[in-house]
Amino acid sequence: MKYAELRQTTFGEVLAELLEKRGLEVTPFKVGKLGEQSGLDGWKLINRMADAGNEPPGYLDGLAATLGLSAAERMELALAYSMEQRRQPTA
Repeated sequence: MKYAELRQTTFGEVLAELLEKRGLEVTPFKVGKLGEQSGLDGWKLINRMADAGNEPPGYLDGLAATLGLSAAERMELALAYSMEQRRQPTA
């Protein structure tokens, strides 16, 4: 899997799945650009996907609107974001 570091948190995994579901690539450049277009700090978004200990990128409303998330998808992303636990690396 390319860019596995973007899936090191529950938030990163959920966001990556939502992006792929919409046919979008999950690369640092694409995610950062999407974050900026959504009113977020692109670097903070990338970093939060990689490590739950990093600073939050901001409110996710713009990102949800940009992606056209359903109410259920918004809830899934919000829960992953707010109830984050660090994922254990798999071998």
